[in-house]
Amino acid sequence: MSVNVNGMDKILKELENKCGPRKLNQVTTNALKKGSEVVKEDMVQAFGAFADTGASQNEIIVSVPRTIQGVKQVRLGWNGPKARWRMIHLNENGYTKTGRRITPRGFGTIRKTVDSSSKKFSNIVQNELERLL
Repeated sequence: MSVNVNGMDKILKELENKCGPRKLNQVTTNALKKGSEVVKEDMVQAFGAFADTGASQNEIIVSVPRTIQGVKQVRLGWNGPKARWRMIHLNENGYTKTGRRITPRGFGTIRKTVDSSSKKFSNIVQNELERLL
């Protein structure tokens, strides 16, 4: 799942002309970090609706922004001592047990949260970039 930000090419070109590629890299990294923190907060809140021990909430992490195949990306995931990433997959997609389809309380939570917070993410990233123009 990913979020595409449209209309940013013009802003990025103006920033690169104004401050150079090195400064542009720093600026985009900071903008992506701020945007991803909002998505992380929304994810923690969404997981709070069906939390039992809170381990899934506590293990949510945001990666450092990286350029992969020419596109700068930030990844949201789960990492921690209780290895909740295994349960997250089952929770998100459901599973089959003894021939019956099981849909847990958290079914589709990640997809819904990313879809609902993608607009906020885009606005924050765009505002951070425009602030420097």
